[in-house]
Amino acid sequence: MDNRTIAAIATPLSPGGIGIIRISGPNALNVLKKLFVRKNKSKKEAYKSHQVYYGHIKEKESQEIIDEVLAIYMAGPHSYTKEDVVEIQSHSGFILLEKLLNAVLSCGVEIANPGEFTLNAFLNGRIDLSQAEAITDLINAPSKTAAKIASRQMSGEIYKEIKGLIKIVDQIRAVCEASIEFEESDNLDVFPIENAIKKELLPKIRVLIQAQKNKAIFIEGLSLAIVGSPNVGKSSLLNRLAEKEIAIVSEIPGTTRDVVREYMTIKGIPVMLCDTAGLHDTDDPIESIGIKKANQQIEEAELLVFVMDASRKMNEFEKEVLSNIKEKPTIVVLNKIDISDVKAKQSIKEEIVGFASIEVSAKDGTGIKDLEKLIFSKFVKGDVETANSTISPNLRQRKLLEKVQSVLLQRLDNKEQIELITEDLAVTRDLLGKIIGEEADSDLYDNIFNQFCVGK
Repeated sequence: MDNRTIAAIATPLSPGGIGIIRISGPNALNVLKKLFVRKNKSKKEAYKSHQVYYGHIKEKESQEIIDEVLAIYMAGPHSYTKEDVVEIQSHSGFILLEKLLNAVLSCGVEIANPGEFTLNAFLNGRIDLSQAEAITDLINAPSKTAAKIASRQMSGEIYKEIKGLIKIVDQIRAVCEASIEFEESDNLDVFPIENAIKKELLPKIRVLIQAQKNKAIFIEGLSLAIVGSPNVGKSSLLNRLAEKEIAIVSEIPGTTRDVVREYMTIKGIPVMLCDTAGLHDTDDPIESIGIKKANQQIEEAELLVFVMDASRKMNEFEKEVLSNIKEKPTIVVLNKIDISDVKAKQSIKEEIVGFASIEVSAKDGTGIKDLEKLIFSKFVKGDVETANSTISPNLRQRKLLEKVQSVLLQRLDNKEQIELITEDLAVTRDLLGKIIGEEADSDLYDNIFNQFCVGK
C-alpha cells in the first residue's frame, strides 16, 4: 500500500439532485480544510468524524465560491476504505462536478483508478475478495433475485464457507504431516485421510459448484425467441408477457419483419424476449430478410416459444420447422384458445408429442401466468425461494472450486505415497485462498477491480 490520497466523482455525470466527490487517504481532511468554508463555525474548531457540515467549497487560489455543499469527514478505520475519507455532497451536473474535482486535485490529490476505493477497502482488510466481487455484482444486478444473491455474498457468507473448507484442509494436512513425522510413510494406511476428503471436503465443494450453476440463470439471464408462422399471435404474446405494447399487432400477415426485443423478468430471471418475423415461404425480398433474421435468432436463443394457432390445424411448413427445432429447448404455445377449434387443437397435440406445451390466449391473458411458470421450470428446479436459499459462488470462484475438486479426485484415483497427498492438499489450500484473496495475485486484482466504475 502507498500513501496516496485519491479522489473521484462517485455519482453519475448527469443533471440530478445530488453529486458526490469522494476523497480517501491521509490528506483527505487537510483537503477539506483548504477548500471548505463552514457556515457559522470557526475555522479552528475541530472536525468530528461522521458528522455532516454545511458550507461552501471555494477555489483554492481565487477563493471564488464553487457551490453550496454538505461535507462529511469519516476518520479511518471507520470508513469504506479504512482510511480517512471525505465526501462532498453538491448539486449535480457535469460542469459543476468537474470544477469541484479539479479544486480537490489542485490540493495535491491524485485521480482514483477504476475501483480503487474498493481495492483499498480490500487491501486494508475491511472486506475480502469475494465481498468486493459481490459489490460489483450488486451494482450490475439485472433482476431483484440477482441483487438478493449479491447482497448475501456481500455479507461475507462465501468467505465463511471458504474459510471452513480451508480449516478442513489444514486439519487433514496436519494428520498427514504427523503421520509422515512419526511413521514410515511407505507403510501408512491412508484410508482415514481419504475418508475425510471424500466425506468432509468434496461434498461441500460439490454443493457450492452446483449452487453457482443453479443460480447463473438469475444473473446471466435468458434469451427467449418467440417463433411461428405469420398471424399466429406472436406479437400479441410478446406484448402480453411484457405487459406493454411493444410490437405492432395486426390481422395482416407479415407485420413483423425484423426482430423486436424487449427486456423483462420472469419470476426473477432476466429475460430478453425476441419477437421474430413469421416463418413461411415467400418471394418478398423484405420478408425474406426478416425470416433470415428469425432463423438466426432461433439458432442463438436459449429457449424457443413456438406459437401455434389453435383455431386451425398445423400446416406442412410448421411441421417441418418443428422437426428442425426438436433438439432445442422449446415450449409449444397453442394460442387463440378463446376461438379454438376442438378438432384442430387435438390434431396439433398429436403432432407435438414430446414437446412441453401450454394453451393460452394472448388476447385476453388466459394461461399467461402458467406460461411464465413453465418458462421458469425449464431452467430452474424448484421455486424462487429454493433457488435463492443457498450460498452461491460466482463464475470465477466456481472455476477455482472445480480445480480443487479435480486435484482431489485425481489424487484419490491415483493413491501413492502420503507425501503426494500432502502436496495436493497444499495446492488445494492455495486455490481456496485465491477465492477470498488470501493468495496475492496482482493480475487477478486488476482484472476484478478494473470492472468497477471510477469513484467506487
